[in-house]
Amino acid sequence: MIRKFISAIGLFGVLFISQATKAADSADQWLQRFSEAMHNYEYSGVLVYSREGQLDAVELSHDVNDQGEQARLSYLDGLPREFLQQGDRITRKISGEVVTSDLIQGRNPSGRLSGGLEKIKQFYQLQLKGQGRVVGRPAVIVEIVPRDNQRLGYRLWLDKESALLLKSVTLDPLARALETFQFTSFSFTAKNEQTGVNSDEAPLSVAQNILPWLPEGFELFMQKQAVMVSEDHLANMYSWSDGVSTFSVFVEPLRADSLKEGHHQYGATVVVIRSIHEQNQGRVITVVGEIPLHTAQKIAAAF
Repeated sequence: MIRKFISAIGLFGVLFISQATKAADSADQWLQRFSEAMHNYEYSGVLVYSREGQLDAVELSHDVNDQGEQARLSYLDGLPREFLQQGDRITRKISGEVVTSDLIQGRNPSGRLSGGLEKIKQFYQLQLKGQGRVVGRPAVIVEIVPRDNQRLGYRLWLDKESALLLKSVTLDPLARALETFQFTSFSFTAKNEQTGVNSDEAPLSVAQNILPWLPEGFELFMQKQAVMVSEDHLANMYSWSDGVSTFSVFVEPLRADSLKEGHHQYGATVVVIRSIHEQNQGRVITVVGEIPLHTAQKIAAAF
């Protein structure tokens, strides 16, 4: 949910952006500019995040440099919560105290827009849907439409000047809105030197047969062993992406106090829990991600 936004200073920056805007006249070009924009700008602002009738206000700052992503996300409502990302480490704080600090094992921590535009176009159609205005700024609307029913769709409002994301709506297979985020205040600065963009990272070397069934186009991009999923429980975690959508699978031993089987949906995020009773020790499979419920259920049922 987090990568986007900006405003340039200086004659060179204005000329560069003006030329790039003229060239970006198709959905493909706009999405390509969007995927590169976070490497060319640093940005910050306050955004609202809406799902299931719940509204959260979040303060966000983001940059990408040679050391990787640098980001800070702070909730402005309720219990003070904060997430800090420095390269491949993400730290979570509650009321100023560090709760977890995890090292990401794998490539691109979010899996978003990875693998390149051509790979994404195998599984999504890219469409221009006109123009709009968000947080007082002109925007171009790009829609990412799945080519099958195994993934969700997205409608993006990209800043016309920088191609950073000002607003996003996640859509279910019937094109109904599941969740929305958009900036209510927003500022950005062009970087003096653009960092390199590597969109052709290879999938992890771990065998892809961790899952008995996998939706076409998804590749493993992150894995972690012994992740704390509750006060007493550890699980192995594996995350997959098709370049746009992501999901994770948690595998842990079955215990008397394990979560019960079932499914839940929170906006665009689904959770499916399945218990497998085996002779020696059963397992609990939990599928979590921004994918349709029936896709998550099929992944869990395949174990």
